[in-house]
Amino acid sequence: MLKLLAGFVGAEVNLALRRAATTVLLLLLGALLFGGALVALMVALFIALAEAYDPVVAALLIAALSFVVGIFLLIAAYARLKSPSRRAASPFAGLRAAPIRPPEGPAVPPAPPLAAQTVVGIAAIAAITGLILGRRI
Repeated sequence: MLKLLAGFVGAEVNLALRRAATTVLLLLLGALLFGGALVALMVALFIALAEAYDPVVAALLIAALSFVVGIFLLIAAYARLKSPSRRAASPFAGLRAAPIRPPEGPAVPPAPPLAAQTVVGIAAIAAITGLILGRRI
């Protein structure tokens, strides 16, 4: 029996490792392609700016833009590190077993039914509101 359970656990671990490896491979390929796209974008931007300005000015503009975006991302990451982490609370976190107590004294009597005057008043207000809304539509 223990061998069967160990086999199930081993199969589960192998499946989890295979899924993790596939995920890492996909993330790595995606990051590589994204980095290539960014390099191509910078080269195209450099060529477009070099035609309009001097190549040195084009390189300085691209470097300045990259520097500003990088600083912004670093500031956002630093602020995120300093903020308290928000953990997802368990949906059962506030639940506790309530002690079972016998009912104390007589039960509370139910509320009395609505009086006839209250029902007639509610019906009159509904009728007037219906007439007002019906004329406007």
